[in-house]
Amino acid sequence: MDDREILRPLTERILELSARPGEDVKKELWARHNALQRTSRIPVCVSFEGIPGPQWDLMFGSNHLACSGDLARRIEFDLRKRVWMAENVPDDHVVWAAVLLPAVPAGKPDWGVPVEWHHSGDDLGAKGYDPPFAAGIDLARLRPARTEVDEAATAARLEQAAELLGGRLAVHPRYETLGEGPFDTAVQFRGMENIFLDVFDSPEQVHALMAFITDAILADHRNREARGWINSPPDPSGRYQMIPMMRHIAGFLPPDFAGRRPRLSDEWPYVTAQTSSGLGPDQYAEFVGRYNARIAEFYTRGTVYYHGCECLDQKLGAISGLPNLRRHHVSPWSSVRAAAEHYRGSVVLEVHAHPGKVFFGASREDMRAELDGLLAAAAGHPLNLNLSDIHSVNGDPTTLRTWAEEARQAAEA
Repeated sequence: MDDREILRPLTERILELSARPGEDVKKELWARHNALQRTSRIPVCVSFEGIPGPQWDLMFGSNHLACSGDLARRIEFDLRKRVWMAENVPDDHVVWAAVLLPAVPAGKPDWGVPVEWHHSGDDLGAKGYDPPFAAGIDLARLRPARTEVDEAATAARLEQAAELLGGRLAVHPRYETLGEGPFDTAVQFRGMENIFLDVFDSPEQVHALMAFITDAILADHRNREARGWINSPPDPSGRYQMIPMMRHIAGFLPPDFAGRRPRLSDEWPYVTAQTSSGLGPDQYAEFVGRYNARIAEFYTRGTVYYHGCECLDQKLGAISGLPNLRRHHVSPWSSVRAAAEHYRGSVVLEVHAHPGKVFFGASREDMRAELDGLLAAAAGHPLNLNLSDIHSVNGDPTTLRTWAEEARQAAEA
């Protein structure tokens, strides 16, 4: 069967699901929530986008992709996941009548030194990197990396996708960036154990490395903006942004968005420094926070998201000083109460249930007890409830639905 014929029923189902009256309600819910405006209820999100590929065999069966072309298979897998979630999991994901595809890079960002990874070859296995500066930081070997897009190849990819979809769904590019986590890049260059010694033994070298990486990220962001390589895809209504980041879902587009070129400030940056979890609060502020703040200054519409799965309770002071901060990740290892008391409603708390507990032994009553505890700890501060970092559904995909049902009931209680 032709790939277009295989994709046609999936495309039509996406269109049917996206036309449900509740989809507009969810768009407005997320947009108001992310704008710190009053909402009718607390949003609930199951982050299915991060579920590893092999786990989906439980939902679809093995060898479930029928398309033959690489691009068609990518689109098919995306559509199948979104349809399955919309039909089986009652969270607040929006079914967008659109497809997002990665732009075609014109080469790999080049820092002047190789950053190689080694791994077991197992999709579910661990991996690590081989730091090029294991023997010591050497800035003379570095060059500012830069992302480049093959615009002709990207246009051809988008055109091919539109043709595969019969022109029925909007197709948007998603552009690669250097990220917004300079410390994580520094750790890749130097190695985690080494850099934790460097902050004591040679702090000036750490600062020099961080400044170099941060300057390169800022320069690359300016170049992306000048070239129009901005990740801010609009909903067809022109009212909402389809935020291309897990758990953010939707935001309001600026009123003048349709009449101008996209700007860097239209994006929602993913500011993070998870590899710095071993640093104390003062060290974090000195070696991480000040550089993250330089990047956050770009996002003048107040769209900065701070992500950290580690315990962030002792670093709230430094993180809350980020310019334009809007969302703060509260993992199962951080205190919702501490974050709520610190921010006092000034940011959205992205609150997470414990995925290990949810999928490995929790009953409905256990799920509800955890959710009620998270809501009580937030004490009315703006938050959304999330189930993320789903590396295994433990053989039972219906757990996704069970948790979403309990979360919706808790959020509406």
